[in-house]
Order: sequence, then C-alpha cells, then structure tokens
Amino acid sequence: MKLDLFNRVPLKNACDVIAAPVREALEYEVRVFEPGKEHQTIYQGASDEVDKAGDDLYNHTVMKIPRQDMALMANKSWPIKDEPGYYLGLFDVFHQLHCLDSIRRTLHKDYYGVGEHQNYDMLEPKHAFHWVEYIRQALMCNPDVSMNAWNWYDDLKGVRGSSHQAHTCVNFSKLQE
Repeated sequence: MKLDLFNRVPLKNACDVIAAPVREALEYEVRVFEPGKEHQTIYQGASDEVDKAGDDLYNHTVMKIPRQDMALMANKSWPIKDEPGYYLGLFDVFHQLHCLDSIRRTLHKDYYGVGEHQNYDMLEPKHAFHWVEYIRQALMCNPDVSMNAWNWYDDLKGVRGSSHQAHTCVNFSKLQE
C-alpha cells in the first residue's frame, strides 16, 4: 500500500507502516513520569552535562537497513553508496528528540548564543517553528492515552491535574540498541 502524505489512508493495522523486524523488537514497560517542574532532570537547563545527556538520546541513531527490510516499509530511503543492498534509516523518535532538545537550547539563548556554544543558525525562529510543529504532529500521531488523574492539594485548597502518572512506554534503552 502506498501512503499519500496529503490524504489519510485507513490502515488495517496501526503498525502497517513499520517494518515487522522493528515491531517485533519493541518491548513495553510501565513508567511514572517525573513532572520536570518540581524535580530537575538531567535533560533540563543549560550545561555541558545537559547537552551530553540530550545528545546521548539521539546522536548515534542513523542505521543501515537491509534491502529486504526496506521493502516492507512505506517510507523509502536513500541507498548507501559503498554498501550495496543497504539503505540509510533513522527512527523518527530520534528526530523528534532532536527537535525537543533544540527548543530547550533556544530557551537558553544566554548560554547557547555565546562562546563555544554559539550557533546562530539553530537559534533562528524559523527552526523553532519547524520543531514545534513536528512535535505536535508526532504527539497527535502517537497519542499517549494514559489517564491523567486529578489530586487534591491542601495548599491550593483544590484539585489539579498531576504530572506524576504511570504510562505504558516503549523500553527506550532497548530501542536505542
């Protein structure tokens, strides 16, 4: 089945556009999200350590795909010049993470706009529009339908949605392998 980017095509199986070898390798686990606003994570802020943590999520992710696996995929890729029978591949989640990390860096122009971290091109608003739009589409394409529960907070004398919730997640470390 050929997918047209401008027309929605109903799929029999939600994984029709993913090659079977990838689908079979996915493992799932229950994870509780950290809210991020109350607990600083290694992925927040601006520092060499934060940059390394972000880079480690997506920097080693281009792979070579054998012809027989590429034939199963809806999205075709460029052949590797010096390796006949193999094609370049990248799981889109790694591009999405790059976009998110780039937004983080843009929020810290005071750090990334000077000295050794200077990269004016990446701080341009035109890139930020792409990043936000791409992440929006990814979230709508693969919506997390975990229930966001509401909790009572004495200090607020009211209820508020809680970010500290359990989710069914792909085991990301296994995906990186």
